[in-house]
Amino acid sequence: MRRKKRNGEGYSGSYTIEMAWIMAVFCFVMVVLVQQAYRLHDEAKSGMNLLEAAELVRHDEDGKRDEILKEVKQRYGLLLSTKHLQISVDQEGSRVRIRASGQRKNGPWSLEITEKRYEPEEFLRKIAALKQLEERNEGSIQEGDAP
Repeated sequence: MRRKKRNGEGYSGSYTIEMAWIMAVFCFVMVVLVQQAYRLHDEAKSGMNLLEAAELVRHDEDGKRDEILKEVKQRYGLLLSTKHLQISVDQEGSRVRIRASGQRKNGPWSLEITEKRYEPEEFLRKIAALKQLEERNEGSIQEGDAP
């Protein structure tokens, strides 16, 4: 069956069928792109929140680790593709390990950050040692890359 155009020529019915297929493929591609955007959103948001939590725990001198984790969990807010998010912190000697894990449609997801604890005393000891070395060598320690 042919439909008439204004100038008298008609269209074939196959154009309608072909356009239906094209629209179905287009909609499928858009759904996949939106799902990937949700996944990327959750990964970026989780990574940034976990990094911030690692820095807070790493610098924690008052032992408020549980309060920090509670704040971090509240800050996560809405995650679009990750469910059952859990955050854990382990301190192993001078290292702090913080881990986030959750469940996605395609399986489990996790992210882990391990950092050295913030120890300002160690930094100050190194600076004092450098000053003693400089005094011992009568200021012969050179600045920059000079020979």
